[in-house]
Amino acid sequence: MRTEYPQWSWSFSRQQIFASCRRRYYYNYYASHNGWEQGAPPEAALAYRLKKLSNIYTVLGDAVHKCAQSMVERLSLGRSLPSAEAVEEEIRRQLRRVWKSSRDDRDLFLMRPNRVDMLHEFYYGRGVSESVVERINQRIVQASEGLVNSSVWDELAAAGAEVISCEQFDTILIADTPVYAVPDLVFRKPGGEWVVVDWKTGEEAEENRDQVALYVLFVHKKYQAPVEQITARLEYLNLKTKIEMRFDVQDVRAVEQSALESMERMRELLRSPELNAPQPKGSFPLTEDRDQCPWCSFYELCQEELERSVS
Repeated sequence: MRTEYPQWSWSFSRQQIFASCRRRYYYNYYASHNGWEQGAPPEAALAYRLKKLSNIYTVLGDAVHKCAQSMVERLSLGRSLPSAEAVEEEIRRQLRRVWKSSRDDRDLFLMRPNRVDMLHEFYYGRGVSESVVERINQRIVQASEGLVNSSVWDELAAAGAEVISCEQFDTILIADTPVYAVPDLVFRKPGGEWVVVDWKTGEEAEENRDQVALYVLFVHKKYQAPVEQITARLEYLNLKTKIEMRFDVQDVRAVEQSALESMERMRELLRSPELNAPQPKGSFPLTEDRDQCPWCSFYELCQEELERSVS
């Protein structure tokens, strides 16, 4: 059913975009809405198209997560797990497909952005530097080895272990707001301990801890799991490191309060909270950190304004 405005919701990624640039937030969550319709206003159509861009690092992450999901499914069916070499080849196959589409199918992307993969690096004509290609190749090898050698496979194979969810898109309600979360893996050990796993292909970052803290809140609310029985695990596959965290009830309440405060800041930029109708674009300023702008998917929409601001 068509709606004039998008449904109001909240997620960790939404908060990240909101914090990085209000204009990017506006384009991603509001201006792009209904941009898929034939006859959509030019700005909406362009915002929707640019929203579909990916970059080489996110494509790598997506490929690794698809391999991890496949491995969880194989284990649940009693099938043997692939070797690191097989995982590496599957990741490369997925990256080659996106690379080829980005290089050869620009016209198709312009017509059907929801069906054609396109890398930011190709769309904006910058290409991928040799140093980035080298870094990606290195991370593919490291992530493949890290994933295959993860301790999680022995834990899942233990008698009585239960997979609760894997890459499952779901929501909980906080103050009547749907909160989206997609934990990489949630499972329960034979003794009753819950484990939330988040696989990473990048460097360690404090925001990753905030993300898994939200996942703990999600598991607590969604499955009524006692907070003291939930372990959050960050696995940095390319670094071959693992960080485990435990939270108490006060920690979880703080996560929920932080989400509520974030929602309130977002709602301040709505002219109609009931409709989730945004204020005019001018109320969503460009970021002060202009160095990040050329790497943003929505750069095409901001380019003229950026050039005027420096002239």
